Amino acid sequence: MKTQCSISNKYLVTLFLTTLVLTSGCAKVEFSPVPEPESLASESPTPDSGAGPRFVKATEVVAYGNKQVDFLMVLDDSQSMKPDLEKLASRMEAFVTSLDAGSIDWQMCLTTSRGVKNLAGNIIYGSLVNWSNYNPAGANDSKKVLKRGTGDLNQIFTVTVKKIKIGDDVWGEGLSGDERGIKAAYSTLTNASAKECYRPGAAVSVILISDEDERSVGGNLSKLKSNDNNDAYQPMEKEDYPVNFVEKAKYIFGQNVRLTFNAIIVKPGDIDCEAIQDQERSPSHEGFVYEELAKLTDGGVGSICDEDYSANLNSFRNKIVNSLSALTLECIPLKKVVKVQVGGMNVRNFRLDGKILKFEYPLVEGTKVDLEYECASE
Repeated sequence: MKTQCSISNKYLVTLFLTTLVLTSGCAKVEFSPVPEPESLASESPTPDSGAGPRFVKATEVVAYGNKQVDFLMVLDDSQSMKPDLEKLASRMEAFVTSLDAGSIDWQMCLTTSRGVKNLAGNIIYGSLVNWSNYNPAGANDSKKVLKRGTGDLNQIFTVTVKKIKIGDDVWGEGLSGDERGIKAAYSTLTNASAKECYRPGAAVSVILISDEDERSVGGNLSKLKSNDNNDAYQPMEKEDYPVNFVEKAKYIFGQNVRLTFNAIIVKPGDIDCEAIQDQERSPSHEGFVYEELAKLTDGGVGSICDEDYSANLNSFRNKIVNSLSALTLECIPLKKVVKVQVGGMNVRNFRLDGKILKFEYPLVEGTKVDLEYECASE
């Protein structure tokens, strides 16, 4: 009996230890991924020892002093926009007035969404419009670049817009016009003639105003309406796609360029606004592609049916002036875990989108951001 009891005791001890190990292991698997309240990482990664994941520790500071913002305004100059552009100056008056009232060093170029055929027969997009009633301060300054400190801005806007050939057949071939706001903006990035629109290190803010989508229907044949022109549908090309515009801008200005694309459009799903716009000389279309580019750059979207664009335009400006809303990490963090401190405090008001760390609210100048995360070994 003693031997039998001894064996039983040993068996019970072994069973108890085995159960304890298994129970502990299950608890660890179940609870370790749950983040601590003050951080997305339950514990700091260990430094790279030459094998396994690579530990990254970085600090970013939102830059002081660079209050330069280069605006590019893209106006849809097709026939359907004639009533809207005729009211544009009054809808923008408060915004124009506020530009010089603030402390930012701004400048603005203007282009239209339709292309112009040159002497060689090629259709050119992104050609800049001269500002009317504008006499630049510098003898060598261009009339295409409106700058801070210019008097009577509202009159300049009013006269300039009135002189744009809205809806006119600028190609002389009976074409109604192929609206390509993204392509026009893309072309200013690459055209030597538009180089003066962008200063080194300045933030870039594109503001588009249109009652249609890129190439009218965003490359979606199902969006055509019965009263659309025969050429309203055109397939999308490389320079029409939002992601390609962002990539080109980052290639030219650097990965950390402060860039926003903002759109005043027929918002997707706004059937009341669309119905109002459809009462004009040609049908309107929801701006799905334009909205996509605004979201890619954390830009803003406003309604073309608003009586006053100033609130939206001021919001667009505030999104980019001396602020940081996103950071590009060295890699997609392992397990999508990153520890973030803002001003020395652990924060959680951000989200990961691949390698891009996006904050819910822009961080003001001078803010210190500390990052810790792990990248897979190369």
